[in-house]
Amino acid sequence: MPTRMTTLRLRLVIGFLLVIVPAMLASAFVAAKLISNAFEDNVAHWLGETSRFFGLEVAEAAQEAQRVAGVIGSRLERSPNDIKMQHTVEREFGVLSSVGYDLMAVYRPGGEIIFSSRRFSSVGSLPEKTGQGLFKIVADGRRWIMAGAVQSIQINGQSANLLVGSWLDDNYLGGIKVVTSLDVRLFSDFDGELEPIVQTQSDREIVVPKAILARLDAGEEEIFDPNAERGAYRAIYTGFRGIDGKLAAISFIGLRSDAGFFEQLSRERLFLGIFLFGSCIAIVVGILMSELLARPLRALTRGVRAIAAGDFGQRVTVGGGREIAQLAAGFNGMAEQLGKLQDLEMELRRRDRLSALGQAAMVIAHEVRNPLGIIKTSTEVVRNRSKLGATEGKMLGYVIDEVRRIETLMRDFLDFAQPRPLVRSRFPLRNVIDRVAAIATAELSRRGITFHIDDKSGGARISGDPDQLHQACLNLVLNAMDAMPSGGAIYASLAVNPDTVSLTIRDEGPGVPDAIRGEVFNPFFTTKAKGTGLGLAKVQSVAVAHGGTVACECAPGQGAAFTLALPRAETGEGS
Repeated sequence: MPTRMTTLRLRLVIGFLLVIVPAMLASAFVAAKLISNAFEDNVAHWLGETSRFFGLEVAEAAQEAQRVAGVIGSRLERSPNDIKMQHTVEREFGVLSSVGYDLMAVYRPGGEIIFSSRRFSSVGSLPEKTGQGLFKIVADGRRWIMAGAVQSIQINGQSANLLVGSWLDDNYLGGIKVVTSLDVRLFSDFDGELEPIVQTQSDREIVVPKAILARLDAGEEEIFDPNAERGAYRAIYTGFRGIDGKLAAISFIGLRSDAGFFEQLSRERLFLGIFLFGSCIAIVVGILMSELLARPLRALTRGVRAIAAGDFGQRVTVGGGREIAQLAAGFNGMAEQLGKLQDLEMELRRRDRLSALGQAAMVIAHEVRNPLGIIKTSTEVVRNRSKLGATEGKMLGYVIDEVRRIETLMRDFLDFAQPRPLVRSRFPLRNVIDRVAAIATAELSRRGITFHIDDKSGGARISGDPDQLHQACLNLVLNAMDAMPSGGAIYASLAVNPDTVSLTIRDEGPGVPDAIRGEVFNPFFTTKAKGTGLGLAKVQSVAVAHGGTVACECAPGQGAAFTLALPRAETGEGS
């Protein structure tokens, strides 16, 4: 059966996978496509923002240079001669170089240099009117792209121009270099070919494609390329205009494709990862669902085995869907009916045994009582008329006592096997326990036992034979007394419900072991050295004759409790 159950679970898992895999393939493809597109859009947006930030920095540098050029130009215009102007230029450039400016020059229209902070040459003619932008400069044996401005001024009545600017170099990039996964480069055309002027990483040569160059030259500001440098970068190209309005420089801001985990995921890898992850979840869900479906079946299997083994008290949890719940409910109903049939069969067998025992007891009693009477009478006559010694008299006394005990046993047999018909009357059950307490008072006192009655029956009445009920309750009290040889307390509790009135006799003895609790009401079963085993059997027969029940309960550390439950008398029933 476990192998079959395992096979069922495996089939359920396989069936679940066959249903879920096609849907998982489709959903994984759609998810991979959406995630990939969203990632590409986010990368493009981020690179675009970075490019615009870089462009904004360049524009602000040119504007700042324009303001500086205007201030210095006004001071130069107030210089009375060339020597004074020279001192003013040198002083102002000293201040400007301390805040990051790299070049300051004064020149005449046509390009004649009046003053320069360093030797330089311009790629193309220097502008002759006020303006700002990018300049291509050759200085100190290197080629530079300069963000600067030109200010037209009058020196001693003659026209001149003031040029102020700073290089766009690695130091100028500032915070962009902190992002190590970014590769930032600035290209410019000096000899008919683009060459890098600024670059944050030099481990890879990057070439601006001609198609990109043509589009930027035509006027496009930004171009995003998700497969730049044959897929090595996701990059954005941005064009920068010079002071003459022409394309002066091109920036390349790229994110390496191998820079991080998500950057390394292609759409195919993303699809495979989502599919495998979803498949794992599907397998786990399939196992859980199969377990959910197979668990009620396993419970039913265990229940069937228990029923086959004779345990008719076995019940299964009703659950697992409507059909399985109906099956479980049907199984529980069947088990309950089988339990009732078993109890009925046991009761019938017990009655058959009692009937056979009663017949045998009556035959034996009738056959034994007459000889016992002769033995008892003869023994008493011999003891009274003969002169016997002390030893012989004592032995005859033993014989007489044992004969009397056998007579008592025979009488108990007859009472149990052929009980007297009930003489019913209507009375409160409290009357019975009061009568028992009155009779047993002396014996209870002698044994050091206290007797407590807790009546919560409200005077509820029963219809029964007071003498037989008195004998049954007296047997329960005597058993409780025998269970406490060192004294203690006996508690008699009366309770009532709409159908029955119950009396519980509880002692403070060791209780009844679980192993023998089911046998205490069987005839001739006893744990006492001189007991007949008919006391509790008689209690049960009296309870059954009255249409009631008797049960034994043992709470840990609280002794044994026997509860006699009898039907309540109907209102108006005769007394």
